[in-house]
Parts: sequence; C-alpha cells; structure tokens
Amino acid sequence: MKKIALSSLIALFAVSGANAATNHFVGGYAGISTGDEHNTVFDVAPEFGWNYDSNWDLGLGVNFGYDHDSDYGNDYNYGAYGFARYKVAQFGNFKVLLKGAAGVGFLTTDPEAEGVDSETTTTISAEVIPMLTYDLTEDFTLYANLKFLGVYAGYDFDNDEWGLTAGANTGNVANTSDFQVGFTYNF
Repeated sequence: MKKIALSSLIALFAVSGANAATNHFVGGYAGISTGDEHNTVFDVAPEFGWNYDSNWDLGLGVNFGYDHDSDYGNDYNYGAYGFARYKVAQFGNFKVLLKGAAGVGFLTTDPEAEGVDSETTTTISAEVIPMLTYDLTEDFTLYANLKFLGVYAGYDFDNDEWGLTAGANTGNVANTSDFQVGFTYNF
C-alpha cells in the first residue's frame, strides 16, 4: 500500500511538471514561544508541494517540535501531514489563503519529575487556518500561518478522546508557535 501511495505521488508531481516552469515548491515554517521562565516551545516543519493552478497548492510536510518545561520534563513531537491551500484574495504581492491540513502526530514525553514514566502518544488531526503571504519575487514567497484564528479537530488514540477547538485566540498573537513564519521557493 505504501508503494502504491508513493508511486501515485511521484506520478502526480511528474505529470504536473509539464504544465509550468514554477510548478513545485519547497519551504517550511518555524515557530518559537516562551510561556514563562520555565517553559520554551520550538517547532519547525519543512514542506514541499505542487502549485495546481493559480488558486490551489497541494503538498506534504513533516514537523518536529521540542517543549522544555524545567518542572515537568521535555516533550518531543513529530509527525507528517498533507495540506491544501486555497487563495481567497490577492492585493498586489499580498495574498490571503486558507490552509487545510490533516495528518498524524506523535508526542514523546521525557519527564524530569519523579514517578512519571516516559511515554509516546499518537494523534490524528485536521485543521483549517488562515495564511498571509507576500511574493518577494516570482520564485520566493514569505508567509505567516495565523494559527490563533484556526479551527482544529483531533483524536488521541492513547486516551480515546476527540477534541475540537475553534475561534480567535488573540491572547497568544505574540507567540510565533501561534503565528508561524515561513517561506516557499518555487521551481
């Protein structure tokens, strides 16, 4: 099954290459936040994808994160996801997009607190978030994921729990884990 999915993805990118010179992109985002003097969160996610047309982008990404809490230990998160981006509006080089993503994530806890064992939890999730982009050149674009305005749904396999969050959480606008900055390079 994995070979069929990989072959289909390669074929999709190969066929799309005949359509335009700047049809594929690579890039990603990074985010960092600090809750107080005891907590620091860092996230990074490389992405690659395909510009389907002037309104739609499709792609895949992987994410890696680190959450340090000096009182409770360290958390490491990682996962993979697929995404689609739709251009809602354009004002010169500025664009407003909606990004929908779905994927699987893992969280490994390496606690420093006594009596807590290290464990890994597994989740599946989906999200829709707004994005702002600015085209510096035809090939290079800067963007911001506005995660504090997103809608999220997820399922935690280890706790057998569904979760849904939505709405504007403007209290964390300054944290770049909720306001992620990134770039894409089109080729």
